[in-house]
Amino acid sequence: MESYWWPMLYISTMTKRKIALVACVKEKQNTSTKAKDMYVSVAFKAWMNYAESWGANQIYILSGKYGLLELEDEIEPYDFNLNSVKSQERKLWAQEVIQKLGDKAILNEDQFLVLANSIYAEYLIPHLGHYSMPLEID
Repeated sequence: MESYWWPMLYISTMTKRKIALVACVKEKQNTSTKAKDMYVSVAFKAWMNYAESWGANQIYILSGKYGLLELEDEIEPYDFNLNSVKSQERKLWAQEVIQKLGDKAILNEDQFLVLANSIYAEYLIPHLGHYSMPLEID
């Protein structure tokens, strides 16, 4: 009797995706543009570079206003800071982000790199099976 579990385990391990979630920042363009170009701070650019060097298969932006953004999403400039809203509003925001993310990833299997402060991450990470938050982001 041959064992078929080993090849399946290997395939499962090798197909886990690496997904980076990068927080938005206050410094933005003043015209509508793609999400990846909206945020102009040195810190945001460094986080995007970090996500790429980590080997992310997919990078999403966590926007306080728009929720989960793909890099190519066209968005308008805004002035909204998730850090300054009440816990209940952050929970609702996180639920929407997790719902969208669940359509794009396997939440309990994929590996997530969370480049966000604890306020942005607080209600997201309980839904992620495998994550790391390697940077202290304020």
